[in-house]
Amino acid sequence: MKLTRGEIIKAVLLTVGVAGIVAVGLTCPGLLQVMKPIYRKRYRADLVRQAVYRLDKKGWLILKQVRNGWEIKLTDRGRAELLAYELGEKQFKQSKKWDQKWRCLIFDIPEKRKSVREQVRQFLQKFGFERLQDSVWVFPYECREILELLRTKYGIRSEALYLVVESLDNDRWLRKQFGLKS
Repeated sequence: MKLTRGEIIKAVLLTVGVAGIVAVGLTCPGLLQVMKPIYRKRYRADLVRQAVYRLDKKGWLILKQVRNGWEIKLTDRGRAELLAYELGEKQFKQSKKWDQKWRCLIFDIPEKRKSVREQVRQFLQKFGFERLQDSVWVFPYECREILELLRTKYGIRSEALYLVVESLDNDRWLRKQFGLKS
């Protein structure tokens, strides 16, 4: 079975993310030993080594040579990407019963960072948020971890707010959009 580059990168990020700091031998076979058994059977050592070097160049991992080999550590950017992978795989656990509260994500990203602003909007749309205004998005269920991901991934720590709103005027269209009973 041919594996995509993304699958290998994801496996490396998950392994390093779970293990924290990984010390590996000179040619990275130690990383394969730390990986889950399912990964060890699917990934060749040379592909894992290439992925590790690529992730180091991207700034997602820190590769440090130590006495017996190498030490691999996840950076903040790497943690953000790992969280993005994890969130991309799981669906929001939507409660069977809505608690009648809206979750709003509000951001104010300056014009000079317009591309980041557009990426944030695309991200929210992908996860099923509804747009109230260009920088105000709403979702009916708990989604605080999305805000944390956005803050970390796009560097918008102070530009983004999370609100839990009990009442929203004229929300009938939103209820219909999310399939919620009035």
